[in-house]
Formats: sequence, structure tokens, C-alpha cells
Amino acid sequence: MASRSRRKWQLRVLATTLFLFCVRIWAESPDPVKVFYTYDHLLHVAEEKITTYTPTKAFNFLAKAKELRPEPDYRYYNILGEAHSKLGQENEAMEAFEKSVELNSNQFPLFLRISDYYENNRKPDRALSFTEKYLLLVPTDKNRIYKAAILSRRIGKEESYQKYIKLLESDTSFAAEGDALQSSLSKHIKNKKWKEAEELTIRYIPFFPRTEGMYENLILSRRGKKSPLLEEAYILACVTFKEETRYFVRYGVYLQENGRYLEALSVFRRALFNALKFETKGDWDEILFLLRQSYANLGWEKETLAIDLLVKDIKRRESLKDEELENHIQTHRKNREYMQFAVYWFKGKNENKINLYRGLLRERDQENEVREFLFVIGPFALENLEL
Repeated sequence: MASRSRRKWQLRVLATTLFLFCVRIWAESPDPVKVFYTYDHLLHVAEEKITTYTPTKAFNFLAKAKELRPEPDYRYYNILGEAHSKLGQENEAMEAFEKSVELNSNQFPLFLRISDYYENNRKPDRALSFTEKYLLLVPTDKNRIYKAAILSRRIGKEESYQKYIKLLESDTSFAAEGDALQSSLSKHIKNKKWKEAEELTIRYIPFFPRTEGMYENLILSRRGKKSPLLEEAYILACVTFKEETRYFVRYGVYLQENGRYLEALSVFRRALFNALKFETKGDWDEILFLLRQSYANLGWEKETLAIDLLVKDIKRRESLKDEELENHIQTHRKNREYMQFAVYWFKGKNENKINLYRGLLRERDQENEVREFLFVIGPFALENLEL
């Protein structure tokens, strides 16, 4: 009887000891997530959270994955980028994607995604950088070579633009079909087959990058189908025919019609710059009228009055005296068009005056950079308009 009681007592002691031991082990054990989930498994679960529309939960699993591997691989950054993107946090998404392609450069679609994001967000320099990285891997992609050409010229890299254009034009596969192509496009436009005209133009524009008809057809087809990409067509034309005025005028009118007056002002200024630089005097009246209209739309009365006086000076430029012009500039010393015209006026006559007004123009632009978004708006945002 005593031995049986003793055995029961021993069993109770053993059970208690085991219980306390287990409690201690459980208390000291690492995070269960770390024990039962591998790095790959955690990435997989995070990815699932994104596809099931719960991206916020993905961050928890990504954090655990990074604890297991403090220097995660490209997959981690891809999933992190997608989670941010799903939440509308595109800047954070791009940072993650950039880190991903840095770790694994064979992700061709991701390079394009990053490039397109920066282009759409008016950062052509960043867009060009990732387009060129993509072209190092896929050097025969004509659409992206064309894109690189356009972006290069937008940020003032003229040599790069010419390099890419020559590369495109060196392929003469469709050179003999140029006339037939234009004929087909004209028929589509005449018959209001906007979709067919647009698709045909997009397909062949890399083979005819400096053929004006391609851009006219692209503008007409997108305008006909009321495409949200009409603005892109105007920008492509402005960039390709950078030294002319007509596409800048048309693009500016488009912006004005859509109530984007500050952007319209930027584009009309480019048109005036071209008119002055390349002596296309026939365009001056129209461009100045549109500039005045832009100032009126913005409610900038002083600038409107300045344009009125500048128009009068230009109309009587044969009899206009240097002192008169400078007096008018003093009256409207903050008006960009007057200072730009002064640089044009004194060219070949007085180098000191040219340098003076160039300097005043730079100062004026710095003072008005915030109000006018001078280096944000327009297809040539990073290029100063200096005669």
C-alpha cells in the first residue's frame, strides 16, 4: 500500500517537473513564425496577401522574411513594390522596384514599368535612364529606341537623340513602302477608321521617325477617337519638330481648351522662342495673341498689358529706337517676353546688352520658378529657353 502511494507521489512529481520544463521551453522558444515558416514561404504568403486584396497584411510577412534574411533578394523587393503599388504608394513602389532591378537586371518588364512611371510623372531624365538600361539588355527593341530618342531630346541631349534616330533610320526594311503606308493612313482617316489609323501609325513610326505625315495621322486619329493619349501625340510632334512653331501652337491651344492655362503658357513661350530664334516672323502675331490670352485666362493683368505694348513695338520695329524698347522693358521689367525680345533685338548690335538681358531673364525665371512651374511644365521642362 505504501509503495503504491509512493509511486503515485513520484508520478505527480514527474508530471509537475515535465510541465514546468515544457512551460520553460515554450517561454524561451523563438517566434513561432520563424520556427514554422521559411524565407521563401513568408514571401509566398506575402504575395498571396496582395492577390487577395489585403496588401497591408503583406508587410507583416515581409518584415519577418527580412528578419530571417537581413539582406533580402530581388523577389522581396518585387513583392514590397507590389504591396505599395496596391495601396497607391507609387513612389515607395518605385524605390522597391529600383532596388529589385539593381539586384537582378534581367527583369525586362520591370525596367519598362519604372521608365513609364517616371515619364508619366514628368521626370524624363529618370525615364531615359531606365529606358537606356533596358536597351543594354534588349538593344533591338525599336519602340524603346524611339522612346529613348524622344526622351533624350526632351532633356536637351541632342547628340543622344541624333544617335537613336540614325539607328532607327538605318533599318530600311519598310523604306520602299513609305508612300503606300501614307496612302493607307489617309484612307483610314478619310473613312474615320480612327483605331486602324492609330494602330498603323504606332506600328511604323519607329521606321519613319522624322516623317511629318506619321505625326499628323497620329494626332488626327487620336483626336477622332477622343483618346486620352492625344496629348502624347502632340508632345511627340513638338519634340520631333522642335525648331518649328506650328505643333507648339496646336499643343498650346489643346491645353488651353482643356483649362490648363499655365501649361499652355509654357508651350506658347516655346513657340515664341522658336519664332525669334529661327526668324519665323509670320508667326509672331498669332503666338503673341495666344500668349496674351493665356495671361488673361490666368488673371495676370500686368503681363497682359505688357504683351499689348510689345505687339505695338513689334509692329513698328522698323522705326523702333533702342531707348524706347528699354524704357518699355523698365515699365514691364518682369515680363519674360519683353526680355526675350530684347535679347533678340540686340543680337548683332550690342553684346553687352545681350548679356545684360540674358542675366535679367535668368533672375526673373528664378524669382517666378514656383509660381510658373518653369522647370516642371512642358515637353522641354529641363531646357532653358535662351536665345
